[in-house]
Amino acid sequence: MHNPELISKHKNINLPAINQLGILVTNIHEAVKNYTRILGIGPWFRSKTVKHEVVYNGKPITIDVDIVLAFHQGIEIELIELKGGDECIYSNLITTSGGGLHHAGSLVLSYNQGMKRVREAGIRVIQSGVIVTQGGAVTRYAYLDTVKQCGIITELIETRLYGIPVPQNRFFMEIGCLTGDVEKING
Repeated sequence: MHNPELISKHKNINLPAINQLGILVTNIHEAVKNYTRILGIGPWFRSKTVKHEVVYNGKPITIDVDIVLAFHQGIEIELIELKGGDECIYSNLITTSGGGLHHAGSLVLSYNQGMKRVREAGIRVIQSGVIVTQGGAVTRYAYLDTVKQCGIITELIETRLYGIPVPQNRFFMEIGCLTGDVEKING
């Protein structure tokens, strides 16, 4: 699995702790029910997205995704349902296996600094984007091509509200529910 040429080619990008698992599902409503009933994970949260800009393999694309989050034992569980749009990072896994574990994510305080380290390490960005919510939260993300080296896609994630970095955790999602920026979904 480990090719010495691939390993020596890339530098360490010094990621913070992995705190998110992204999972592709074909039916988010069924997945929420099953994750809640079988695994005891919940409640689930959906941000009220007003804009989602996406770049896939260097080209702007349009996709329709439904994303919900839950927090369990210090890990953010992200369920993603691809509802339509252009070919994207989710398309192949949905087509070939119907979904499954897609990526491991790290929340960074500075997206720009993280991406500088990614560029310096020579790691390719497969897909990146910006998600803006009704309440003004801005999430920037980049999926990194680390499959050959690490066996999984890696994601860098930064969320800011009014320019201030905010963590992605249950406390902030509950606040989002109070402000009307997030809806709570019970399984």
